Amino acid sequence: MVRVSGSGKELKRICWLIVAGLLGACTPAAEFTAATGQPVSLRHFVGKPLLVNYFAPWCAPCLREMPRLNALAAEGEISVVAINYDPITPTELGQLATRYEIKVPLLIANADASLPFPRPGALPTSYLLDSEGKLKQTLVGELDPSKIEMLRAAASSVSH
Repeated sequence: MVRVSGSGKELKRICWLIVAGLLGACTPAAEFTAATGQPVSLRHFVGKPLLVNYFAPWCAPCLREMPRLNALAAEGEISVVAINYDPITPTELGQLATRYEIKVPLLIANADASLPFPRPGALPTSYLLDSEGKLKQTLVGELDPSKIEMLRAAASSVSH
């Protein structure tokens, strides 16, 4: 049996505090800001497939697909978030949600975010991530009913 002196215990405690501080410093910054102003990370969605949809209020196909995205999210098998493509404030984001009856969480992508997908070159664009946050599929264009069915099938294959 080894005896640890009082000063040895204190040294051990200091080492653990240093390790905890270093681990905390390694935590990545949140990738998004919610309409509430709160930071949101992709880590919040780990555990089931996530569909990340980029949209803009001036994009007619984007607005047409919003009811489908609301319905898909309500089913509960796939988490869905929508990111406004243009610069916007959290308050304006909340107003968009009300105006267009968007039920899925609306987010603002932070400029310094490290995301597993690129900023889209066309709207709407959706990215399907697996339950661990890895990019599985990119869909450019409006999510019509057939694409939604394809997403359901892809999500069920990546979640198992």
